[in-house]
Amino acid sequence: MSNDSTRQELMISEKYLKDLLRQVVSLRAGDRCEFPGCINMQCDPHHWHTQKNNAVKYNPDCCINLCAEHHTGGNQSAHRAPTLFKKIIIENCIRSEEWADNILSIANQVVKDDRYFREFWKEKLLEELRRAAA
Repeated sequence: MSNDSTRQELMISEKYLKDLLRQVVSLRAGDRCEFPGCINMQCDPHHWHTQKNNAVKYNPDCCINLCAEHHTGGNQSAHRAPTLFKKIIIENCIRSEEWADNILSIANQVVKDDRYFREFWKEKLLEELRRAAA
């Protein structure tokens, strides 16, 4: 297999895994934004730590489902005001300090993004979707 086809395979796999992640995070959140009081249903997963970090990239436990306003747009959004955002979701029992601490420990792991890593997350995410459908 050439380097170009290998890269293409990884790109397709990346898109597929992100789609599975989006489905799982949305399902866990009841298909709505998890910001307190928000009822928006058009959401994407927000990674508590950068999704460039392989240890958290496909882990739904490291994400929260947010609409565009609470993800990147508003004054209390996760990207514009992360400290305030964290305070709000913890004070409203959406997530806990332990959750944030646990993600920090996960994010500190060194993980290689290879086919075994992607296969692990593919199976884990599909299994959660299968259980939810049953």
